[in-house]
Amino acid sequence: MLTSIPSATLRQLVKLSERKDALLAKVQRIDRQIAAIQRRAISAGQIQKAPVTVSRAPRMKKSRLKRRS
Repeated sequence: MLTSIPSATLRQLVKLSERKDALLAKVQRIDRQIAAIQRRAISAGQIQKAPVTVSRAPRMKKSRLKRRS
């Protein structure tokens, strides 16, 4: 365990911890708002599924595949 931490460092850690807690609370509020909007959209039948498309990477030309000796 840390025993000899300068007081300035401790103050900074406390300040950052408080800021972190405030930000986490804000994120939780935003998550609740998102969940509420999603529930309303589901109950109203507004959510639509998007079509899934698959694309392939372009094939290399055969001239590039030849090995040089």
